Amino acid sequence: MSQASLLPSRPVRLAVLTVAISLGVTGCATVDNFSSGQSRTVNCLAGGFLGAATGVAAAALAKGDGATLIAGAVVGASVGCGAALAYKNRLERLKQIAEQEKIPLQVETLQTAAATPSAAPQEAGLVAQIADEGMFPIGSAQLNDEGRRKIGKLASAYVGKEATPILIVGHTDATGTPAINQALSEQRARAVASILVEQGISRDRMYFQGAGASRPIADNSNPLERGKNRRVEIVELNDKAMLVKRINAEKNNAKYLAHGTATESVAKPEGKKPVVATAPSKAAKTTDAEAPRQTKPSLAKIDFGGQPVDSGAWKLGQALRPKSGGFALISSAYAQVPMSSCQQDAPRVSGEVKSFATGAALSDHVTREYLPGMNGRAWAGLVNGHLVTLSPVAVLRDNAALVKDPKVFITQNYEKNKGGPSDAYTAVANTYEGEDAILYRVFLEKPEQAPVSCIDVLIKKTGDKSIDGDLFYDNGTKPYIATYAPVRG
Repeated sequence: MSQASLLPSRPVRLAVLTVAISLGVTGCATVDNFSSGQSRTVNCLAGGFLGAATGVAAAALAKGDGATLIAGAVVGASVGCGAALAYKNRLERLKQIAEQEKIPLQVETLQTAAATPSAAPQEAGLVAQIADEGMFPIGSAQLNDEGRRKIGKLASAYVGKEATPILIVGHTDATGTPAINQALSEQRARAVASILVEQGISRDRMYFQGAGASRPIADNSNPLERGKNRRVEIVELNDKAMLVKRINAEKNNAKYLAHGTATESVAKPEGKKPVVATAPSKAAKTTDAEAPRQTKPSLAKIDFGGQPVDSGAWKLGQALRPKSGGFALISSAYAQVPMSSCQQDAPRVSGEVKSFATGAALSDHVTREYLPGMNGRAWAGLVNGHLVTLSPVAVLRDNAALVKDPKVFITQNYEKNKGGPSDAYTAVANTYEGEDAILYRVFLEKPEQAPVSCIDVLIKKTGDKSIDGDLFYDNGTKPYIATYAPVRG
């Protein structure tokens, strides 16, 4: 029998080709719809075609001969078919349980971005978002009976011979302090992981994390919406390398800036002082070599020459291009724009990922190398004649991880007072990574006692200069915004 006779008919091949191409270009929401609506055979053919195409491409890049190309196609098809069927089985099982038990569940596929334009995305795992829906009493990490039953049912979908790692992430809304929210979310994540272990899943597969309110998917300032942020996330990855990649992709991810963590709107009628979320006490130690001389802070208002904050979009966030590579995960919950400014935000605290088996934190930093110009240097710029300095600015190259919180130093009328005293204010910072820049977000610890409430700065990853920045302050009646583009010292 010829090799040609072993292939599907030309119409079937064309159909599979069409399906495979559409899967490769339309994202995982389409993958979910397609996979759940097709038979195992079609899933296998589609997955096999994508795998075969990837295998042939890899062999071609390696300049293999005809036999090598065929071997690459066979291996790729086998892997692609297996992955497609495994994905479909898990997806069907989770959706079936959710429907039977009336569990508010959203399941999506997680894929690595294609390495080249011609390559197909590679399946990396599944993400299941479970709405709280009263599974935990308010302020408690103790699952109620209904919550235990629902999680136990979902756990059955993960029981098997697989050794794939599973990460449980707890999320809260922004009511309460960041520290309390982080601790509570971690305890809840661990409680869910415990149920999965009780159902027969190896504790060696299990990891947990408390993200607190740091990754909102709904408006925290709206009491009718903020409940959507209370959720538990179950992420199954192909292997530990993918687990680390997922952790890094979520850490400092700018997609979560679509919603702020302030629980009250800052927009207030003229003549009334706006509500500004305060940061937790978290003082940073700064040496004399890192910053200007400190004196007792002044409570006087300073005119930074800005404009009233309007109700329009925060335009600075549009310049933060999404980071390429990583994972592709399409969800309407994350597609909202524009990003929120620091005026609609508050400091975000997310905990470490820990092993359920040992309790030890999982290291997710490859190196301790700093971004250029952000190895503890001071960054300063004039705003209406007043010098505003952030020091130290210390950010790692890996995932733009913050090493140390800065202080904010303000020298009024700098041209007249060069070398004079500067007022010092304790601050808390968050960082978010884009393709070629980071967003460096600074909150004053006690904005009601400082002339500045918060600062957003876009800094190039090359570390030579800032691209743009906004400084928010209160003139006594309402919030104002001024341009602030500091340079490294």
